[in-house]
Amino acid sequence: MGLKKYIFKSILVSAVLVFGVLPVFSASGNYSMIDSALVLLVKQDYAGAKNLLELHRQKYPQDNNALYLQFAVEQTKILDYESYIIENDAFQLYAENVKTEFDKRLETLSGQDSLMCVFYAANVSGGISIMQAKVGKWIDAVKNAVQSVSVLREVCKADPDFYAAYLGVGVFDYYLSTSFRWVPFVSRRTKEGIKNINIALNADFPYNYAAKNSLCWILIEQKQFKSADSLAHSVLKVFPDNTMFLRIRALISMWTGQYKQAIRFAEKLVDLSKKRDPLNWSDLVAGYTIITCSYDKLGLPDKACKSAQDFRQFDIPEPYLEIPHIKKNIKEMTGVLSK
Repeated sequence: MGLKKYIFKSILVSAVLVFGVLPVFSASGNYSMIDSALVLLVKQDYAGAKNLLELHRQKYPQDNNALYLQFAVEQTKILDYESYIIENDAFQLYAENVKTEFDKRLETLSGQDSLMCVFYAANVSGGISIMQAKVGKWIDAVKNAVQSVSVLREVCKADPDFYAAYLGVGVFDYYLSTSFRWVPFVSRRTKEGIKNINIALNADFPYNYAAKNSLCWILIEQKQFKSADSLAHSVLKVFPDNTMFLRIRALISMWTGQYKQAIRFAEKLVDLSKKRDPLNWSDLVAGYTIITCSYDKLGLPDKACKSAQDFRQFDIPEPYLEIPHIKKNIKEMTGVLSK
């Protein structure tokens, strides 16, 4: 796996920054506004989460958790919808401003508050790296990724129980080692990376879900499909409509020859995509591709063609047609129709 593929993979798992927030629950056990926003984030209700956070920050403008969570909501939304080609410039400017704000606030903080602020700033650098990689700015992406992870390592050293920080470090080490197997000692980081990701599973909600997402993709890469499917299933038990994990289960089912199950998962993925506002084109294309290819593998060409034809009713915006995997999926469906 080349370095570019490593960065791309880190985008898929969204591990460096997505959900990089440790929530603070109220003493009474009731959800606070920020806790509710965290739940909406995992439910992929980005507009709802954003509205709650804006209200919260009007009352508590210096709340670092809320400042970072706003960033995480925006980052997650873009990665979920894969709208980085459209929103990259605005996001980069916004991210730099957030990073500057954390750096400024850090000067007045101490103790655990200071460490948390450092953690957030490092994750913002990771977010900048991810978006740069998405638009092909590889040198800048690597620079920011290295800067982010070096700070996260220091956070882990300062507080070994800061489980959330282990995720970015673990993902970086794992994909670095698989990208440069020929470099002496680097290959040792594979197991260390997985170990750190497993540590991150102990992080508070919803950061532990980001760790599960990351681990799912690594298990898939290692052909441990059963373990990856079980992990994704554990999340869907709590959040049954989370399309990130639903897509994982659909893909695993197709890759392992469980085509009927793949179709069921993909049909739900398509239905959920249609209900979202705005419509999630990435999920929609993936869902129809899984349905089409699964019917084709089952030897049901009529149903495969119908799925591909149903997909053709959608007019995908031009920027999304430039996304590599969307191009590939559309080509696969066209191939089924041409048989």
